[in-house]
Amino acid sequence: MGKTDSVLAVALIVVAFAVFYLILQLDVSGLMKFILVVAEMILMSQYFIKKYKLQTELGLILLKSKHGIELIDRTARNERAFNFMADVGTTISYGLLSFVIMRKNFSWKTAIIGFVCLAVLSIFVAPFALAFLLEVVRIGPVSSSATGISQSSLLGTILIAMLVIGGFFLFILAGIVMYGFVVLSAVGKTLFFGTNAIATTTAGGTFLLPGINLPLFEGILALAIVMIVHEGSHAILTRIAKVPLLSSGLVLFGVIPIGAFVEPDEKRLARTEQGKQTRVLVAGPTANLLAAIAFFALFFAFSFATQGLRETGYLVYSGMAPGTIIYSVNGVPVDLNSSMVLPKNSNLTLDTNFGTIYKSTNATGKMGITYFPLTQDSLLARFKIPGFDFIYMLLGLTLALNFVVGAVNILPVPLFDGGRLIEINVKNKMLVNAISYLTLFFLLLNFLPLLFH
Repeated sequence: MGKTDSVLAVALIVVAFAVFYLILQLDVSGLMKFILVVAEMILMSQYFIKKYKLQTELGLILLKSKHGIELIDRTARNERAFNFMADVGTTISYGLLSFVIMRKNFSWKTAIIGFVCLAVLSIFVAPFALAFLLEVVRIGPVSSSATGISQSSLLGTILIAMLVIGGFFLFILAGIVMYGFVVLSAVGKTLFFGTNAIATTTAGGTFLLPGINLPLFEGILALAIVMIVHEGSHAILTRIAKVPLLSSGLVLFGVIPIGAFVEPDEKRLARTEQGKQTRVLVAGPTANLLAAIAFFALFFAFSFATQGLRETGYLVYSGMAPGTIIYSVNGVPVDLNSSMVLPKNSNLTLDTNFGTIYKSTNATGKMGITYFPLTQDSLLARFKIPGFDFIYMLLGLTLALNFVVGAVNILPVPLFDGGRLIEINVKNKMLVNAISYLTLFFLLLNFLPLLFH
């Protein structure tokens, strides 16, 4: 690439990010923003692929390099530690089923540590990670049920048994299948009884997109950490298995990094002993789940240390500048335990973190904003010191996304690590295909209500 081409490429990247930012500022629905961003990035991808002859797959840009392989090789020298991590992760992922999956590599030492990690993830990390994401994307209110496995002793016993027998694999699979039947029931009521059941059914999942329903810069950085942890662990175990790495690199959608990859010698990997292949595949989800525990500890250490620096007030979500916090209305401090009751057709003086703002109410006493009471104990926090908001959100998203990516990748779905794992460890290919495609069907069902909202 010549100097002129390099300057042009940098200029186009800057323009693309500027357009991306402008799209996010438009006063349109999140779905429309998503469509516009996708359209922009498709155009950018196609331009860069044709102009600079970049490698591509499914319309995505693959930036391949061999520079990262040297670092991976040096890290892979600590063979015992990484094999131990993978074996612990097999227990986290598959519970007692890991005895069947690992066979020769199974040990009670790694199993016991795996069950301890599984308990920490289930009791502490998972509830917080999901509640934090619910707050960030505003899917719905976070209820008290999000802070524990279950208040029903019978259901709690069943869930604990599922975790012990099948780890997160069985636990998450059962949840997806059960909610899939809820969605199927709603579809049936809509089709055969003319109700709007599917439109009022909450989706069992959503797409997490920086700039759309996640903070832009914190979301991109958190996803980058998740990708490096996941793919790096696959790569290290691949080299420990004595399988060559052909390249490593980034996956770009337009100018947005959406993934990382390592490219092993697939033929050599397929001929490798079954236990080593299992370790290679389970390493990615394991690293994400262990990273979730580590960032959970970092998050709460930071939260505890900065407790006295938190803002309180009404955090505005729409109708005013993003991040506005209302401290008082007409000189009266806001009551965080109740909603605002405002006079009708009146002028208001709001004391905010952006200074004094003047607003008016309509005939029903509304001033056209949505807000959230920001207390000292809120999951989402804003701080009085610049930069602390960014650190808090980055730590929270990194722990939450590591957990979600690690847990979801265990599922036996085609193209997921879990799908490859059952292919390797289950000889009956008809059974493998049945499990894989049924899981994919129920997973897609969980997202179906998004089309009707």
